[in-house]
Amino acid sequence: MGDSRCYRLRDGALEQLTRDHSWLQEQLDAGLITPKQAETSEHGNLVTRALGVETTVQIDFNEFPLEAQDMYILCSDGLTDMIGDEDLAALANAPAPLTEKAHRMIQLANAMGGRDNISVVLIQAAGERQKTVRPSLMSRLLRSH
Repeated sequence: MGDSRCYRLRDGALEQLTRDHSWLQEQLDAGLITPKQAETSEHGNLVTRALGVETTVQIDFNEFPLEAQDMYILCSDGLTDMIGDEDLAALANAPAPLTEKAHRMIQLANAMGGRDNISVVLIQAAGERQKTVRPSLMSRLLRSH
């Protein structure tokens, strides 16, 4: 809702799962502005959907398959306005407990200017990741003859 986001870290790769409910995102989706223009726009905080503004609000529902060791990052724009996806992925991939990772994310956002309140929740799925071993192309070719 609004410009808070949910990311998933799977196998070291960070993926944004939600879309911002903002004027800028609508302009991007319509092809009216470029991502570069969005970065420098003065309309960055113009939210089109939020709780408490209207009596009803349209909510997006999504389902994503959960795998062992997936990490989900729920965060406010106070974090994502200050640090980019590359830094967020690096911090999430660091070998540290979840609480320490969250603190490091907040510290970096504050060090980068911290212009807004920052909320971060990290959730990690339990279990061991299954490693899928695929036969190489050569071994498959050799077996087929």
